[in-house]
Amino acid sequence: MAVSTRRILLGAISNINHEDELHGDTFSHAFIEGGGHDTRRPSLVLNNHLASTAVLDRLDDQGSILSKFLLATDEKGGDDRDGKSSSCWSRLKACFVRPGSMDSMDACWCSLMLEPMESRSVRVIMLGEAYALFGALFLNCTWILYEYGSEKGYGEADEKNQINHVFEAVMALAIMCNTFLALNGMTLWVLSVLHSESNQQWVFTVRGMLSLCQSLVNVTVLLDFIGLVLAVYSNLSPRWPETIICFVVAVLLYISFLRALGDILVTSAPLEFYHTPLMNQLVNNPASVLTKKGRQKLQTDARARAEELKQRAYQRRGAIDPNQTQQAAYEVEGQYPCLDIGALLRGAASRLGKSKQDVTSYEARLAGDWIEEVNQLRGMSVDFLTRYMPWALANEVHRSLMVEECGEA
Repeated sequence: MAVSTRRILLGAISNINHEDELHGDTFSHAFIEGGGHDTRRPSLVLNNHLASTAVLDRLDDQGSILSKFLLATDEKGGDDRDGKSSSCWSRLKACFVRPGSMDSMDACWCSLMLEPMESRSVRVIMLGEAYALFGALFLNCTWILYEYGSEKGYGEADEKNQINHVFEAVMALAIMCNTFLALNGMTLWVLSVLHSESNQQWVFTVRGMLSLCQSLVNVTVLLDFIGLVLAVYSNLSPRWPETIICFVVAVLLYISFLRALGDILVTSAPLEFYHTPLMNQLVNNPASVLTKKGRQKLQTDARARAEELKQRAYQRRGAIDPNQTQQAAYEVEGQYPCLDIGALLRGAASRLGKSKQDVTSYEARLAGDWIEEVNQLRGMSVDFLTRYMPWALANEVHRSLMVEECGEA
């Protein structure tokens, strides 16, 4: 049986590692690094696909949050049940029905759940750090704004000034939100450092705290903007030319910020934006909600990103989408005249009970020798096919090709 050089080398390396584990053979880094302690020979074969069955199980479960996020369920958006609307807000949402929308800030973190464990464990720590530092640093800006607009800061408080009363209440809320943002961010940061690397479902566990932190950011920014407008009015009125100019500049800056943020979200994360609450969409990118063209484009882009994220999640875990496997198996039966090598391999793997096994590496090996069509494999022996794939898969592929040739004859 012809065996490729690659398989011989991998087998030899595997034997070396196995012998090290059995006999405790060690080698010393002292000759290289000048150290004086012996350590076990490092493994020469690294497994980059960490076990993440929890994610795959959630992808296969039609009722899971990941299936809802990837628009794999048949649920309809909107809260209008039995033709009855409980509020004006429900009737407004019914006008902009978003099929399958989660209508939750939790959707912002679902794409992170699909990442490999080593990646998402680092990112969730960075998110906690970012929220904690932003909350702590932005609190200074909130306090400076309070000092600027409060009459108490100048020792001339007027109890009859209603604008100042509103300003005091708004800034009190802003300070509270800002403080608890820093507290929640710090808590998330510390807990993620302790548990994110060992808990496969950590992002799923802390998604509520992540959503809370992001909501506090949004509310804090909004309250600070309102406080800024009130502070400008309190300090500049009744000098109306200066007051109006400052109002216009403040509104333009705030709208520019929201528009830039909305464009980024719609362009780079349309699926996450599609699942966020309607109010969040109206604030950040109203065109994607209020216009029919915008809604259609957002839904199309969201479905495209959902398919991309789903395929990437399966490939990074060495598995394939079961839906694609079923289609490939159907194609192998001769129902489709045009069959590519990838579909042939997936169908063969499915019949061997390896439906979740990723076969793209075997397809790439064949493509490396310019074998890109099924017709090029006809007449090839099992020994030839084992140069590119495991023997069992090669035998099943060979059997499929022989059956197809007999059917054509």
